[in-house]
Amino acid sequence: MIGGLANVGDSTVEANVLATLARGYVRFNEFQGIASGAASIVGSGPSLAWTHQDIVGDVIAVNGAHDFLIGKGIIPKYAMFWDAHPIAVKFAQKPHKDVTYLIASRCDPVMFEALNGYKVVVFHAHAADGLQRILEENRVLEPMVAGGSAGVTRADFLAGWMGYTERHWFGIDGCYQDGESHAASGTDTGTRIKLKVYGKEFDTSMWMALQAGDLKALWPDLKWAGVKLHIHGTGMIPYVATFLSGIKTPDMKVSFTERLWRKLELCRMLVWRFEQQLA
Repeated sequence: MIGGLANVGDSTVEANVLATLARGYVRFNEFQGIASGAASIVGSGPSLAWTHQDIVGDVIAVNGAHDFLIGKGIIPKYAMFWDAHPIAVKFAQKPHKDVTYLIASRCDPVMFEALNGYKVVVFHAHAADGLQRILEENRVLEPMVAGGSAGVTRADFLAGWMGYTERHWFGIDGCYQDGESHAASGTDTGTRIKLKVYGKEFDTSMWMALQAGDLKALWPDLKWAGVKLHIHGTGMIPYVATFLSGIKTPDMKVSFTERLWRKLELCRMLVWRFEQQLA
């Protein structure tokens, strides 16, 4: 989702998926367990501008991070796109022959046209859009990839499927920094809000705050699976991660998680109401 909101209707998503099935594609199924070690999952948050030189392992670029990294001479091993809106194609203006493009079946046909002739692998992004029904009706026995509201958390699921047990997050900030929402091209949507997290206030938005909620939901499973997760940079999400890692300060009086997640639930409700108004 661009800006964290569903910006096309279910009928458009269904049409995109059906077009992908009819077109034919290389399945993501065969990528299970092909990798090991470290991977850097790279979003296009503001901190990427000063952290990109620290990227390690195989690189999985998400959305605007693709063109940004290539512009810096860093060629990702993979690039992941999953937005159903045709505007997402603007994130793939610098395709490279050495990149494998992990494209969701729900992406608009213009994305596939833009990457014609490049290495494209298709996965199915699970969401509340009738995907399971479509796959069953077409007898497609392929996994649906979960991962929450953000491309970066979806990319983390893909990295886990491929076998990466050490994951580094870059450019995944969850807030504005110096007034900017992205280090590279991005679609800045949503009303800005102030969110105070354990005594520190962040300039964020509803869709950015939802990314922090995704991290909180993912954390126990990552820990259970033995994944080593390192979150680089500055911003709300790296700050939240220090608490999820068990780092506490002696002056903590009220439960950090309780205060934060109550506010995030409010954000979710506001997003839902906004989506209903658009419907």
